[in-house]
Amino acid sequence: MQLEAVKAVWWSIARFGARLLGDRRASIAVNFALLSVPLVAVTGMAIDVSRTMAARSLLQSSIDEAVLAGARDGTSQWKTTAGQVFNADMSATYAQAVSTTFSNDANGNYIGTATSTVSTTLSALLGVSSLDLNVSATAGRKAATSSVCILLLDSTASPGLLYNSGATINAPTCEVHVKSAANPAATFNAGTTLDAKTICVAGTNILDNGGSHANLSKGCSTASDPFAGTLPTPSSSTCTYSGMNINGGNATLTPGVYCYGVNFNSSPNVTLQPGVYVIKNGSWNVTGTLRGNGVTFYFADTSYLQFNGTVTLNLAAPTSGTYANVLIYEAAGLAKSGFSMNATNGATLSGLIYLPSRQLTLNSGASAIAQNLTMVLASLIVDTANWSISPAPLTVSAPGSGSGKIYLMQ
Repeated sequence: MQLEAVKAVWWSIARFGARLLGDRRASIAVNFALLSVPLVAVTGMAIDVSRTMAARSLLQSSIDEAVLAGARDGTSQWKTTAGQVFNADMSATYAQAVSTTFSNDANGNYIGTATSTVSTTLSALLGVSSLDLNVSATAGRKAATSSVCILLLDSTASPGLLYNSGATINAPTCEVHVKSAANPAATFNAGTTLDAKTICVAGTNILDNGGSHANLSKGCSTASDPFAGTLPTPSSSTCTYSGMNINGGNATLTPGVYCYGVNFNSSPNVTLQPGVYVIKNGSWNVTGTLRGNGVTFYFADTSYLQFNGTVTLNLAAPTSGTYANVLIYEAAGLAKSGFSMNATNGATLSGLIYLPSRQLTLNSGASAIAQNLTMVLASLIVDTANWSISPAPLTVSAPGSGSGKIYLMQ
């Protein structure tokens, strides 16, 4: 029962008492006896309203703290963190049957709701046995001062970044960080463009043969890997599909564990249903068109996605749930290996690509519009490619910029 209903009952009692006191035909003793019941009920209701307001205040502050803690966590386990904080705050309260739900919205904000009931005391004399409570809170993360959209982790790669003629990457709102301290740590050749807010190379030895790469800094402090050990492992590794061939035409694939490779022959038009695609014991050799919204690829071993020919890609990570904003990632502890993206007839990519053991090669005219993309790789080779990149919601913060202010949204 809501507080408006409580007020209505309260006023009914008041009017009833007023009529009794004004009836001169009734005896004072009878009036007093009759009036004592609603007076006791009113007193009880005042106590119950006070208890309910206290419980609601605690419920609201607890859900506020929970979503703030979840946003500060920022990993796929944030709901667990939020739940633990909420339960600790609600350890002593009048509230009963407390339940919570946590989720992300399309913008990556952190949402929490909590419901409960408060049992009444003397208000039960008026038929009010309990009062319901329902509160909610949303936490957001303001963008970090500076985000890293390409982080190359291999400190011994020579070079960690190889930029060959025809390579163009436009990332003016984010940074590119290369952890290599080898000689050379990075190579830039003529006829190239790397437009980034900052190009930070840990090593001091760079082979510079020309091209445009303003905002280059050598011997600088690169970003740390914020995702190591934080991303979930798919629940099943049992093969769902084995050794598939897709031969032209239209096809639809469903989430599952794909073993021993998938061959896309004669340029099929393939649609992926939302969910997690585990690639194991064999790679996908992709031609034609591959599109999927709300999809995540997981490499269980050194398998990978091989984009061949003139392929069209339109792939976006989920925006909520366990795999929110994760587009492509791999099992931990894999040996170093490579994969490549060849010529594309346009690619739209959104989400985190987390492949700390892989050397990615972009070549043969690969092009992409990656409006929300963060790539964490071992190293990167770019040949005759044209990419436009802005950072994804799962971002890497540049040193000194912080991870973005956490705040409660009104």
